[in-house]
This record gives sequence, C-alpha cells and structure tokens, in this order.
Amino acid sequence: MDIPAVAPPVKTDAPAEIPPTPAQSRVVRTFEGDIALTMKEKKGSVIKIAIAEQKKKSDEVAEEKKVPRKNLILLSLTLLSLLGGLGFIGFVILEKKGSQVTAIEAKITPLVFSEKQKEVEITGLSELKIIAKISEEIGSRTLRLDTIENIYITETVGETKETAIKEPITTERFFSILGTRIPSVLLRSLGPKFMVGVHAFNGNSAFIILKTDFYENAFLGLLKWERDMLEDLLPFLGTKFVNENKYLLDEGFRDITIKNIDSRAILDKNGKAALIYAIPNKETIVITTGEDTLSEIVSRLNAPQPTVK
Repeated sequence: MDIPAVAPPVKTDAPAEIPPTPAQSRVVRTFEGDIALTMKEKKGSVIKIAIAEQKKKSDEVAEEKKVPRKNLILLSLTLLSLLGGLGFIGFVILEKKGSQVTAIEAKITPLVFSEKQKEVEITGLSELKIIAKISEEIGSRTLRLDTIENIYITETVGETKETAIKEPITTERFFSILGTRIPSVLLRSLGPKFMVGVHAFNGNSAFIILKTDFYENAFLGLLKWERDMLEDLLPFLGTKFVNENKYLLDEGFRDITIKNIDSRAILDKNGKAALIYAIPNKETIVITTGEDTLSEIVSRLNAPQPTVK
C-alpha cells in the first residue's frame, strides 16, 4: 500500500501567533476594570474635592464674619473687667481714706512771744524716738541773734475721721514721755500748757516754761526734784553727759540772782550755770541752760505779747 507523501512544513520568518491563555485574559480585564474604576473614583473625588473646597470657602467666609463679633465680645468683656477692677481699687482707696484720721490742725499760742514756731508731730512714735526728734530740733536751730523759736509738740487724738484732732500734748504727757522723776506734788500743781523753745544768744540755749496754779506746792515740788532734775533734763535740753561734765551730777543747786531774778542753779567749775530754774511770778516756772535766756524770757513775760504773724 502506497503511503501518500506529506509535504514538509514551510518555514516562515514571522513568529507563530500564540492564542491568549485564560489567565492573560483575566489580567487584561483587571487592568481595564481598574482603569475604569480609577476614572470613576477620580471623577467622584474631583466632585467631592470641589464640594469640599466650596464648603471650606463658605466656612471661612462665615468664620470671618464671626471673628469680628467674637473679638467685639472679648473686647467688651475685657473693658468690663478693667472697669470693674478700677472700680474696686477706687472703692478700696476711698474706704482706706475714709478710715484714716484727718486731724484738725492745732492752734498754738506760745507762753511768751516767739519770732518763729516749729511743730514736732509725735503721733505713733515711741518715747525714745520722740525725745530724739525733739532734741534734734533743739540742737539744729539756726536763729538770728536774740530771737526765740517755740517748738510745740502735737499729737493726733481720736479714732475716727469725725472725732480726730491734732492738739498740743499736755504737761503731764510731756513729762511722761521724758521719763522724768518729777515729784507728784509738783506735777499735780502744773497746768496743762507748757512751752519748749530755743533762744539764740551766745549760742543756742534751750528752755522749758511751765504754768502753775498752786505756787506753794510747785515750789516745794521743785525743791524735791533738785536731786534728779539735772540728770532728767540736761540731756534733753542739749547737753549730753561726758567724762568732762559728769561731776555736775554731784553738784547741788544753790541760790543765785540773775539780773534781779531770784533763781536756783547748778554751777560748773567756771562758775557758769549749767541748769537754772526760777519762779519769776506765782504762775510761771522757767527752766533753762542759759542765764541770758532766763533774763530774756522774764522780760518777755513782763511785756505785752505781740501778735504772731
């Protein structure tokens, strides 16, 4: 049996076409679906973005409209707080001023004519500070020759604005501040008014003038006070005790006459009076460190008192 001859395959340069496999078909479809899905989502995203942008702009415009109103409210609250704070501070200040004592000024008439007057206000000061303040005033005066300055001491009394008054301290208060050992018989015989001053003549001499309405007891009290008077008063009147003058504490008072004025004095080694007291009339006691000062005070006591301007 003859077998027919089979022609050999014809060779060609073009590659044979390979049919796509099922997996490749699925891959192509997936890519196409992804692209479509992406485009669809992108389109939706663009719309969403546009809507969001528009909403954001609307919100910003609305917020911009709200901001001035919000700022206005905050500004108003700040101003109200500030005004409230100022009002509270003002109230506190007014209350403090209302509680403070506004003293009525004291009216001073010196016991002898004085060319000058100087107030020493002692409210709230301790006794030591009061003594130091008065002593400083006595020692620091610069006066024209043969003039007198009245140094008057005042204190505010009264606890409220309506009742407060600044007035001269009394004689009893004065000696209490000094801490003197003045006999009670003398203190009881003294009136409330007294005078502390400085007389300029050969330097400054300080003095104290007291008023009495019981001459006999006053004189008796002065004699009893002689043993302590120098130590009680000399430092206050401007002469401090040092080694050179401590011997004066052992010296006693003696009778002397100064320009026809009967006096009692402690004399230093040179015969000069360190401390003098006299009763020029039955109502007045003068204590001083200078003989010329005693003479000037007595002259002024006997002369009509001019008006102090």
